Amino acid sequence: MKKVLIVGAGIAGLVCGVYARMNGFDTQIYEMHTIPGGECTGWDRGGYHFDGCIHWLMGTKKGTDLHEIWRATGALGEDTGIINHESFGTYEEDGRCVHLYTNADTLEKHLLEISPADSREIRKLCKAIRALGDFGAPLDKPMDMMTMGDGIGFAAKNMGKLGMVSRYGKMSMKQFCGLFKHPLLQNAFLAAIPGDYKANALVMTLASMHAGDSGFPAGGSRALAKRMEQRFLALGGEVFYRHKVDKVIVENGKAAGLRMTDGKEVRGDIVISCADGYATLYRMLDNRHTPEIYQKLFEDPHSHYLPTCAIVYMGIGCKLDAAYRSLCVKRDQAVNIAGLDNDLCMMLSYDYDETMAPQGKTVMASYYNADFDYWNALHKDKEQYKKAKERLEEDAVAMLLKRYPQAEGKIEVTDVVTPMTYVRYCDAYRGAWMSWGDGGKDIPRYHAGELPGLENFLMAGMWTLPPGGLPGAAMAGRFAAHRICIREGVAFQK
Repeated sequence: MKKVLIVGAGIAGLVCGVYARMNGFDTQIYEMHTIPGGECTGWDRGGYHFDGCIHWLMGTKKGTDLHEIWRATGALGEDTGIINHESFGTYEEDGRCVHLYTNADTLEKHLLEISPADSREIRKLCKAIRALGDFGAPLDKPMDMMTMGDGIGFAAKNMGKLGMVSRYGKMSMKQFCGLFKHPLLQNAFLAAIPGDYKANALVMTLASMHAGDSGFPAGGSRALAKRMEQRFLALGGEVFYRHKVDKVIVENGKAAGLRMTDGKEVRGDIVISCADGYATLYRMLDNRHTPEIYQKLFEDPHSHYLPTCAIVYMGIGCKLDAAYRSLCVKRDQAVNIAGLDNDLCMMLSYDYDETMAPQGKTVMASYYNADFDYWNALHKDKEQYKKAKERLEEDAVAMLLKRYPQAEGKIEVTDVVTPMTYVRYCDAYRGAWMSWGDGGKDIPRYHAGELPGLENFLMAGMWTLPPGGLPGAAMAGRFAAHRICIREGVAFQK
């Protein structure tokens, strides 16, 4: 069987690797970091565990198509505990709260109590949430290979639901918020999902949670990635860490192998890059095979929103009365921090997972929307970069103590993440942890990963299935493995 070389041991690379091995390919993964998972990761500090990725995972419910991928690849085992949250998040402004409950009936009652004048849109929203929990996604084959019959079958399965998906899929979160009269609801929705994202990002997530899906896998991101690595190794795959790929070796218009940054070369029959999209196209392939749609996106990064952030993690030597998993508080006045004017403070409690902190203690994290250009320029001056991180930490601690004064004097350890952290550890383009979310005509709904003038090569991952996230990465990884099976005449085993 042919030899497959995969660049990147993130979720797309691990999924692709597992399915390639399940279908008999000699498969190797090359990863720049020392551990699997890519941006799906976590790290330990002073006895605490700081989770860097998962807040919820679509596909935790048995019987869903995504669940089958997570089970096949080892991400979820029979004994993996799933924690389902009662609320997606809480927004607080001037002592008033909006709880985005994951149960549609509870949510509808709560929102109507806040704003009876918005009853029409509230009922439409909650009707969609109830209806779309099992909408799913067509995963049987790569999207571009689906036939008219496949489309008809999917439409028949979701009869009566497509109109709801289309309605919210056509509007941005800013437009969605404009449907509501009450400013508290507008602000709460916009605090939950960025304004440039499609409204379906909120609707489908709440629908999934209402249906009992999209829980949190106990142990978090790093544990999930480690289980996937073990599944791949058990199938006979190989992973090479501390191997940063510099170039894809191209001979006579065909991908023939990989060259590492230390000059080491490895040869193979098929190359699949599940690494960062910009690094793949512009560094590994010297911008010689970049499709036009990606040229427009990567060479004009300010035209389409890419999410990045700064995070301050805090290990606290006591239990807090943190009633909410996610609490977004409207500040008394806006501050310029992380490179942007910010009038919100988002705090996350990880108290729901006992693996995150020693007994009797708590992990909290404060999230900040961030300006990549600001942090990238600052990073060139190490002293100024350090001072900016300290200012971020000071703000996070001050906001935490204002909300939870019992933490005074009990913050035992902190750690600050900036967009440059994602660049350093994951080679992430502009520090992004998801790809384009606005879904406009310039954004590929799905890209097959085949590049002009280059054979025996595929690109997969969040850049080929925007906006990405763990489900998008997993789907792209499986589609890539399925595609090489079709090319080689192998009946795809899933």
